[in-house]
Amino acid sequence: MRSQTSLRLFPRLTARSLYRSATVTLGLLFVGVTISTAADAPAPPQPKAVLHLTNDGFIAGDFAGGANPGAVRWQSAAFTAPFEFRLNNISTVQFPAPAKLPVPTGDWCFELDQGTILYGSLRSWTKDEIEIDATHIGQVKLKAPLVHRIYRVRDNGDIVYLGPTGLAGWQLTPATGVWREDFGHLAAAQEGSAFGDFGMPARAAIEFEISWKKRPDFVLALGVGADPQTSKRAFRFEVWADDLVINRELDQKVDLQGVQSIQGGPGRAHLQAFIDQEKGHCLVFSASGQKLAEIQIPPAKPEVLSGIRLDNIRGDVRLERLRITRWTGALPREVAADQPRLHRTDGNIEYGKVTAYDPATKEFVMSRDAGDLRVPFDQVDSAFLSFPAEGQLPVVRVGYHDGLHVAGDLQRIADDGLWMTTPAIAGPVRLPRNGLRSIIMLQAESLTDGDGPDPIGTLELEGTRLRGRLVEGNPGPGATCLAWQPVGSEAMANLRAGVSGRIVYREPPPPAKKTNASTAQGAAVRLQAIRVLGQPAAGQPQAAKPTGKGGGQPSLYLLTGDTIPCEVTKIDETGVTFKTAVADSGFVPHEKIKAVELVRDSTNAPGLTVNKRNRLLTLPRMQRENPPTHLLRSKNGDYLRCRLVSMDENNVQVEVRLESRTIPRDRIIRIIWLHGEDLEGGGEKESPRAEAQAADTRDGRVQVLRSDGIRLTFVPEKFSASTLSGNSEILGACHVAMKQIDQLLIGSAIEEAAAQLAYQKWKLQNALDPKYVQEDAASGEGAGTDSVLVGKPAPAFELDLLQGGRFKLAEAKGKVVVLDFWATWCGPCLMAMPQVDRATRAFANDGVQLIAVNLEEAPKPIKAMLERHKLDMTVALDKDGAVAAKYQASSIPQTVIIDQEGVVARVFVGATPQLEEQIREALQKLLPDAKPAAADPAAP
Repeated sequence: MRSQTSLRLFPRLTARSLYRSATVTLGLLFVGVTISTAADAPAPPQPKAVLHLTNDGFIAGDFAGGANPGAVRWQSAAFTAPFEFRLNNISTVQFPAPAKLPVPTGDWCFELDQGTILYGSLRSWTKDEIEIDATHIGQVKLKAPLVHRIYRVRDNGDIVYLGPTGLAGWQLTPATGVWREDFGHLAAAQEGSAFGDFGMPARAAIEFEISWKKRPDFVLALGVGADPQTSKRAFRFEVWADDLVINRELDQKVDLQGVQSIQGGPGRAHLQAFIDQEKGHCLVFSASGQKLAEIQIPPAKPEVLSGIRLDNIRGDVRLERLRITRWTGALPREVAADQPRLHRTDGNIEYGKVTAYDPATKEFVMSRDAGDLRVPFDQVDSAFLSFPAEGQLPVVRVGYHDGLHVAGDLQRIADDGLWMTTPAIAGPVRLPRNGLRSIIMLQAESLTDGDGPDPIGTLELEGTRLRGRLVEGNPGPGATCLAWQPVGSEAMANLRAGVSGRIVYREPPPPAKKTNASTAQGAAVRLQAIRVLGQPAAGQPQAAKPTGKGGGQPSLYLLTGDTIPCEVTKIDETGVTFKTAVADSGFVPHEKIKAVELVRDSTNAPGLTVNKRNRLLTLPRMQRENPPTHLLRSKNGDYLRCRLVSMDENNVQVEVRLESRTIPRDRIIRIIWLHGEDLEGGGEKESPRAEAQAADTRDGRVQVLRSDGIRLTFVPEKFSASTLSGNSEILGACHVAMKQIDQLLIGSAIEEAAAQLAYQKWKLQNALDPKYVQEDAASGEGAGTDSVLVGKPAPAFELDLLQGGRFKLAEAKGKVVVLDFWATWCGPCLMAMPQVDRATRAFANDGVQLIAVNLEEAPKPIKAMLERHKLDMTVALDKDGAVAAKYQASSIPQTVIIDQEGVVARVFVGATPQLEEQIREALQKLLPDAKPAAADPAAP
């Protein structure tokens, strides 16, 4: 049987292996992260539970008491009062996992009807009723006909892991959006990878049950490490066309066998694998004890790895059962799977139904055709009592971190716990709120926006995304006038002061596709992925197109991103005076301005090349003590760096290299402010601008974005009659009708959005120091510490991954992250990347995560380059160069090391022979207890 199966499948090995190496392994590169902090750092806020609605909305918070029947009151820290959602509009409630997952307690595990799983000890057993002391619940009576299986938990020292318990214990790739918890199972319907280190011993018995709804394509690898590459030499259950096979590739040897056939449509595999990693031996049995396969490749050097990896390549997959025990060498016996039976601890099987337990003699009583049989308590491993039948889904399923599940009807949620009824338990059950992992509503109804006088938008805050509308509220101390009523909530609540986020009513149109080309010169290459002056950043509303004579409305642009159509009447040493149709004459000081457009550009002047733009913004060493403060653009496309002294209706007075010049105003179309604090090294001290912005954030500023390009920041004071009113520091009183708003930015989200606008990119940067200066700076322990970014929080970002999914820096706290900014056309990048890869891979077991951030290129050339250079790394796609701009990556390659607290530790620019060693030294300093793999002296 074995030789036939192996021969039948062997011809597919080469093609399948090539396919895996070219595509599938890319999906295995990500490593999940957990959150931790250094001992001397402030403790981070504790993660909150998250309530998910059926319209894909969610909100972090906790239960609040006093809900009406059939509803839940939910309090978020971002709001002054709780919302109230109906139970049938809730999808799930997820609770954060503790630092150390609890293990089940009790003598036995009881598997009941509808998926209820309890742990506890026996009190009594009759034909109709089983009384137990259940963990979390206390004394309960089970309806014996609805108890399907019991098995021993306590005094079974061979048990290593019982699960899965939802997502707990798994490192997921991508971190969000693919993997989900269903009934406590681990499930995915898109490409993704899940790794868990559950302490699998060298000799392990693993029982798993995995299911799918349509034709699957997955790999379940047993005996892997945190490095995805170890999956290639693990024992792999893998779907090949119409077969599920067990295979292993090691030392250029292959052994594989078919396990079961795979048909189209729903299916499942319930298998037992017995693995000896030191001998390279694996036996596979069915759940009923039938031997299905056996493979063996003795390793030249034994390696014991304790993890499990599940890769979903396409289709869907659900891991429903995972039980890891130490393998003593005993193998299962084949059984009649559809018959009630009792399994003894010595492996013997007794057929019949357990009908009683005698606490006096500590014996189980079995009813058999041949007569009753008594089996001592300590000789029973498990008993199969009845078998599940198809039936109606329960309304709700509640899960705990230690594996307990209760399915049934949720009666109410009170301060003392959750009250439920379930078919297999007599009477109502009170479940404590402590230790909860999830509440899943199995009969939820879809939410729709409905009708109303005010527009529906999406509120996006940290930990919250809710469809709803602004309503009139009653702001009190510590609250803003912004009151939100989510779709599906009977209650509204005011946003607290200091909260940041946005409300989206209409998304901006997608940015036009761009192309770029460049040439690599020297160890660091100047980027050419910089927007043309005046072009909005990706994800921002497009500016109004010029209309009528004169080429459109001139505008004033502030550092906050405000865009005000106006006419500038005067500029002096204090600031800019202007007139606008949206308010009385205004004034704004220099420190708040980024640019003014005196005339909307409508000429055919030559476009600004990237090289010229870089030269304009590069400050030579000799000018660092007296940098220019302004950049003027003429009608014919010329630019002038200078210090603007004044401007009236006729002339512009400037100073160039200490010489005064007068320029006719009608020759200038725009002026850009070059603030010294934006210059590298100029932001070390807290600036007055930053202090003012922090104060404004506390005051609860908002910024209105309109599709015609107007952006206006003000402090809201009242919402009434579909109009948001407030006061602007520049314009005074403001009144904005809701129907005119595309987006409403709140708090610090204003600065985050403003940083992506075109004019905000115009910042001076110091010229690269001469080579001898760089070499002096790059030597010793100070290498990579010169950047202004070092010691500051790493700018937050979220990017799509080449392999699928997304990378979110905020979810990587607690791990060291290395960002390598690069492009395929950059020769020095290709010199640096292998060094960066080797240095970070040496610390793979210590959780160091390398993200290669590609700048503005399509996936196809990226994949071709990686394959050509045999590079195997996680690639994030910076499609518009926004992340590179945040990290001041004006030259590439640039390698940024971010420590466990999310702070930039080192920034290396360029490719040098010492780069690998410098990165290793930096990582060792951040991870003093790490024992990295030795550097390869033969590596180039």
